[in-house]
Amino acid sequence: MDLNSSIQQKMAGNALSGMIATGIYLVSRLILTPFILNYLTLAEFGLWSLCFIILSYASMGGFGINSTYIRYTARYLAEGRQSEIGRLLSTGIACMLVFSLLFILLLYLFMPLIHDIFQIDKAQQPIATSIFLGTAAVFSLELTLGGFRFIINGLHEIAKEKTITTFAGLAEVAAIIAFLLLGTGIMGLLYAYTLRVILETWSCWQVTRRLLPGIRLSPRLINHEHFRLFFVFGGKVQALGAAGIFLTALDRIFVTAISGLAAVGMFEIGRKLPFTAKKISESAFGPFLPTAAHLDASWEKESHDSPAKRSRNYLHITFFIFTAGAVPTLFLPSVNRMLPIPAESLAPLLVIVSIILFIPLRKKHRHGERLSKGELRMLYLNGLRYTNLVSITTFAFLIAAATPLINAWVGPGYNEAILLMIFISLAYTMQLSTGPGNLIFRGIDRNGREFEYLLTQLVLVLLWLPSATASYGLAGAAAALAASSSASAIFFFWRSNYTFQISLKELTGHTIIPALVPLIPAAGIYIATLAVPSGSRIETILIALGYAILYIAVTLTILWYTVLNADEKQRAADLLPVFSASKRKP
Repeated sequence: MDLNSSIQQKMAGNALSGMIATGIYLVSRLILTPFILNYLTLAEFGLWSLCFIILSYASMGGFGINSTYIRYTARYLAEGRQSEIGRLLSTGIACMLVFSLLFILLLYLFMPLIHDIFQIDKAQQPIATSIFLGTAAVFSLELTLGGFRFIINGLHEIAKEKTITTFAGLAEVAAIIAFLLLGTGIMGLLYAYTLRVILETWSCWQVTRRLLPGIRLSPRLINHEHFRLFFVFGGKVQALGAAGIFLTALDRIFVTAISGLAAVGMFEIGRKLPFTAKKISESAFGPFLPTAAHLDASWEKESHDSPAKRSRNYLHITFFIFTAGAVPTLFLPSVNRMLPIPAESLAPLLVIVSIILFIPLRKKHRHGERLSKGELRMLYLNGLRYTNLVSITTFAFLIAAATPLINAWVGPGYNEAILLMIFISLAYTMQLSTGPGNLIFRGIDRNGREFEYLLTQLVLVLLWLPSATASYGLAGAAAALAASSSASAIFFFWRSNYTFQISLKELTGHTIIPALVPLIPAAGIYIATLAVPSGSRIETILIALGYAILYIAVTLTILWYTVLNADEKQRAADLLPVFSASKRKP
C-alpha cells in the first residue's frame, strides 16, 4: 500500500516550504558573514560561535518537549481531540519556565569555569559574560514559549510556521547590519537576536490562535497526564537530543581546547557553507514526524524489551563499536606514541574481540521487531530516496567547487577552510541520510534505533576526534567527523532496514543509485575549477555563480529524464506555482 496522495502532496509542500524558508534564512547569514568579519575580529567571531555552543547544551532541555508537542498535537488532531492541545501547551510552558530559570542560574554560577574551559583571555571575560548571559536570557524566552511553533507543526501547517521564521530572520539580518554600522560591536548581534525571538514568538502565537480559535492557556490546565507525556515520551527524545547536540558541539570544543579561539574561528568558516546546506536539507525532514504519528504503526513482529534488557543491548553495542573503532585509532601518531606495545601487535587482538562481539549482536538483530509492509514502509523508503537526492545534489557541488566558493565568500587567506569544507560536507551527507528514518521511529514511539545510531556516533567521535585533531590539526578533526558519520550511518541502516523489511537490493535500486547521479555533473565542475585560474574577488564570485547555475541546470535535467518516474514528475510539477496556476485555468 502506498501513501495517500493527499498526504504525499501535503508532506511535499511542507518539505519544500521548509527548505525555501531555511534556505532564505541561512543564505542571508552566509552573505552577512563577510560583513560581520569587517566589524569583529576572528576571536570575537569565535566567541559568538562558542556562545551558541553553550545554548546548544541548554536546548537539550527543550528537545523532548518540542517533539512531544509535535507528536501529540498530530495524534489529537487525528483522533478529534483538539481540546487537549491547550492542556498540552500549558503543561509544556510550565515545564520549560522552570528549566529556563534553572539554566540561567547555573550559567551565572559556572561562568568562571566556562572562562577557563574555553581559554578566554581576562580582557575578553567581561564582554564574554555579557554575551553568554544575554543570549541565555533571550534563548530562555524562546525555549519557554517555543511551543507555539511546534503546535503549528503538529497541525501539519509547517508552511505557515516557516513563513514566520523567514520574516523574523530577515528582520534580524537588517538589525545586525544597522547595529554594527552604529558601532555596537558584538553586542549588536545580541540585540538583533533579541528582536528576532520576540517577533517570531508573538507571530506564532497569533497563528496558533487562528488555527485553534478555542485554545486556552492557563495554570489550571496543567495536569498530570501531560506531565507524564513530556517526561516519558519527551524524556526519551530528550536523551536523543542531548546526545545529538553534544555531538554537534564536540568538534568545536576539541578544536578550541587544543588549538584556541582563532582555530575555532577558522573551523567555523570551513563549516559554515556545509552547515547551511545541512540545515536547508534537514528542513525537509519536518513532515516525517507528524505524518508517522498520524499514520501510527502496524507490527508484524513486535517486542517490548525490559529496561534492563535494552540497557544490556546498548552496552553490547558500545563495546562492539569501541573495540572496532579503536583499531584505526592505534595508528594515529598522537596515540601510537603513547602505546606500550606496537600498534601492529595490538590491532589483531581488537579485531578478534570485535568479531566475537558482533556475532551475538547479529543474532539479536535477526530476531528484532519488524513493521508490516504498508504506508510507513513506503514513507521510510521514499523519504530516503528524496532526501538523499536533495542532500547529495547539494553537497556534491560544495565539494567540487570548494575552492572558488570559499574564495568568493570570505576572500583569500582562508585556504585551510577549503579542506575542512570538503570533509565536513562528507560528514553532513551521511548524517542527513539517516534523518527520515530517525524521525519516523520517533513518530511511532520507537526511539531505540535513533539512540543506537547516536550512541555509535558518540563512541566513534570520542575515539577519533581528539586523537585525529592532536595528530593532524583542523583537517584531522574534519576527517574524523566524516569517518564517524559514515560508520554510524551504515550501522543505522543495517539495523533499520530489517525493521522496515527493506532488502539491500531494493535500497540500492530505489535510493542509492539515483542519489549518485549528481556526482557526474559535480565531477565536471571540479575539472572546471582546476582549469579556470583564480582572479579578483568579483571574478571569483561570478565564476562560482556560473558553476552553480550550470551544475543545477545539468543535474536537474539528468534527474528529470533518468531518475524521476511519471508520478514523481507530476508531484514535482504540482509544487511549482506556475504549473499549479496553469492547471486551474479553464
